[in-house]
Amino acid sequence: MSLQIFLDNIVFNIQKFGGASTYWNELQKYFVKLNNVNIIIQNKEQRQSALFENQTKSYDTNYILEDLLPSFLTRYLPLTVRLPAKSLYHASYYRTCLQKDVVNIFTVHDFTHKKGLASKFPRKLVHISLTGIGIRNADGIICISENTKKDLMFYYPQIPENKVKVIYHGVSEHFFPIEKTSNNILKDVLNVNEPFILFIGKREGYKKFDIVAEAVEKVADLNLVIVGGGELSAEELIYLNSNLAGRFIKLDGLNNTELNTLYNYAFALIYPSVYEGFGFPVVEAMRAGCPVISNNLSSVPEVGGDAIMMITEISADAIVEKINLLRQNEVRLSMINRGLKQSVKFNWEKCFKETYSFYKEIYNRRFSE
Repeated sequence: MSLQIFLDNIVFNIQKFGGASTYWNELQKYFVKLNNVNIIIQNKEQRQSALFENQTKSYDTNYILEDLLPSFLTRYLPLTVRLPAKSLYHASYYRTCLQKDVVNIFTVHDFTHKKGLASKFPRKLVHISLTGIGIRNADGIICISENTKKDLMFYYPQIPENKVKVIYHGVSEHFFPIEKTSNNILKDVLNVNEPFILFIGKREGYKKFDIVAEAVEKVADLNLVIVGGGELSAEELIYLNSNLAGRFIKLDGLNNTELNTLYNYAFALIYPSVYEGFGFPVVEAMRAGCPVISNNLSSVPEVGGDAIMMITEISADAIVEKINLLRQNEVRLSMINRGLKQSVKFNWEKCFKETYSFYKEIYNRRFSE
């Protein structure tokens, strides 16, 4: 089988950090090792970036420059360059190729826009429209969890289920338990005071950051470390300075070594989001030996299994109850060991192999018909 693969890196023009860019970055580390892979970039600078330099310097990777239009417009359009007949196209973020002689693979991360949990009008409608076009045009659809697949089949019941494959994300090997003989990074670099609760990522309404802050307020001996998710809003700052003065810190731009240190020293990661496509912080924390308090909604139960302390109601009091349980050494050690065991199920090599196998399955089906 002569399969030419074209991977579209549009996601790196949209976000530098986040689940979608992490997913694409990790997949490419494996795909660039193949001799039938072409990388589509939207500007020359992208090729010289540290990201691609580190990935491709040992391989003869073929780059295709798509610069007909500025990248901020390109992201909203189908692929604007013509590909060879009988090739395979997979975009990193909600794009499609309209050529009839090309196999389209489409990854669905979640349905936050469809559920009204993400951006507002009109961007929300644009995203929903692009997702719908991509799904309907796809020969094969990758869902990053069973919960995402369930949502896909609910919103698009006309899609044949044999077009859909659940392929879980992996988790970086940068996350692992460390020997806690020194916390120089914690003190000298990050300026974090123990003990602390960890909150990672965006803080929009459905992420339920408000109840995490309220829970820490109720537990006087714990601090709050907030990582990423953009600048704190004026409203958030007013609340935190009024109720957690001297007990919180906001950190941005951390590398994986620093993040792993936080996971290792945290009392717990609290992740009460009511909707996730996968939930990277949950798996990263488990792999680093950090207990996780979350909920039994969306993809979290299938990703976390029995290694998560589940709250049955989305409230600060429910979180405080789990925090108090984690103070018991036997409970804490049990959750850490379960998390380490559960996290082994997720790795990027497995994700790559399943993705490549799915490419070949869909390609053979399309061109044998």
